[in-house]
Amino acid sequence: MERFRADGHLTDEALSALVLDGEIDPLGRLEMAEHLSFCDLCLQRYTDRLAGAELLAPPQGCEKGLWTRIRLRTLRLVTSRYATAAAAVALALTVLWSGEEVRFSRPALPEDRSAAVERLHTWPERWNDALDRTLSGVTDFFDGLRPQNNR
Repeated sequence: MERFRADGHLTDEALSALVLDGEIDPLGRLEMAEHLSFCDLCLQRYTDRLAGAELLAPPQGCEKGLWTRIRLRTLRLVTSRYATAAAAVALALTVLWSGEEVRFSRPALPEDRSAAVERLHTWPERWNDALDRTLSGVTDFFDGLRPQNNR
């Protein structure tokens, strides 16, 4: 098979062999690819022939794997957002139901130092008690939402 015409362009037979994946040795295929890289006329002829040829299909579809990845990513995003919102609600309810008054007071003066030290020493117990009250309130709230079985 002649690959090149006398004027230096690819023959119709060579272009057909490229399109139909005919028997072309690797060196000949390389020469033809190099020629197509700089010859616009042959590239146009090759493209025209490709337009009529059947395109290759991938061996297996990627749709199933792609949809699986999209679903997993969406699930992660939604879960992350709901987890953040749940943490914010839990923190707000803790502050609301803790029974501790949130005050912004001025720093303890030297004469109030013993009272401030006493409050610092009792702070863990007061915090634990407030947290226990809050969690029991949350538990009671959710227990009230549970449907009652009439058996």
